[in-house]
Amino acid sequence: MKPRTAGSATRSPLVSICVPAYNGARFLRECLDSALAQTCADFEVLVVDDSSGDNTAALARDYARRFPRVRVHVNERNLGLVANWNRCVELARGTWIKPLFQDDRLEPECLARMLAAAHPGELLVVTRRTIDFERGVTPALRHAYEPFLSRHTLPGVFGGAARIDAPRFAANMVERPQVNCIGEPSTLLLHRSAFERFGGFNPARVNLAGWERAARVAVHAGISYVDEPMVTIRVHAGSATQVRAASRRFRVQVLDGLIVEHDMASAPAYEPVRLAAAAQRPPVDLRLRLVESARRAKRRARRYADDAFQPDLRAPLEWEDAERRYPLLTAVPARSRATPLAAIMRGVRWAFTRRAGRAAALVRPAMSARPS
Repeated sequence: MKPRTAGSATRSPLVSICVPAYNGARFLRECLDSALAQTCADFEVLVVDDSSGDNTAALARDYARRFPRVRVHVNERNLGLVANWNRCVELARGTWIKPLFQDDRLEPECLARMLAAAHPGELLVVTRRTIDFERGVTPALRHAYEPFLSRHTLPGVFGGAARIDAPRFAANMVERPQVNCIGEPSTLLLHRSAFERFGGFNPARVNLAGWERAARVAVHAGISYVDEPMVTIRVHAGSATQVRAASRRFRVQVLDGLIVEHDMASAPAYEPVRLAAAAQRPPVDLRLRLVESARRAKRRARRYADDAFQPDLRAPLEWEDAERRYPLLTAVPARSRATPLAAIMRGVRWAFTRRAGRAAALVRPAMSARPS
């Protein structure tokens, strides 16, 4: 796809670089400078400040005075992290939406390379990223990121393919429903029609909102991938991700992933995943798997609350709220008691079927070779 030039007679830019901001003055200059340095000329930079308590809004307005392509909106009240992402999309004028978090930065060629990777009709492009660990980040946190920089990546899962089609991605979600192999929202480029067709970011989520939003598109439309680091993700102790991880451990580490499984088992947007699960040999019953995951989560809620070193006192209440919001978590308890035995029996049946099929395949050539 060729980007339009700055002189194109259009009412809206090709790309809106959307910066959802909250108390982000520390890194915002570097973030905006990287956005404005793009070699692709046809873009706007939209900063949506979520009623910050620092000088984030003033800094953004100073950029808007100096650079005509920068627009600033300040929410009258604090919407919250994910709801503010959706506010950015509502206010953006571009055909493409490029999320950019206030802590992160883009390489100058980022937009150009991602747009070039988008084939006609494409809805989602993802780029490789690098991680910038700030001073003070603990070794444990660095270690936690390691799998998501090596194994749990699009090249790690799909073998470096530049294009991952929808059925292949849906099959991967059956196998790894809670593993974010795409990356953070700053790695995404989304066509506006993706929001119109499949909805926005889910504000009910504390964690995995970016992953789930991208996956919801990918199971229908696939992914194009730029295997060069066009985005730098900054990790520091004060980031929104780390604050959530520390204060709401059960929600971040257990519950949000479970809700992804719930949506896979029931939400209309995840019908391609259910079809992929049914095509597995043996087939995967996503509803029964959900019940088993829910049972483990319920037990973990009490353990998180009783943790002597880092208790999460919200955990039992958040579990009770999840049961009310997502009835499938406890909808089939009687049936699920037989789940382990049923799963074993299905596995035995399919193993026998596969072996019988292989034996028949060996016998047929031998039979055909006999003299008549």
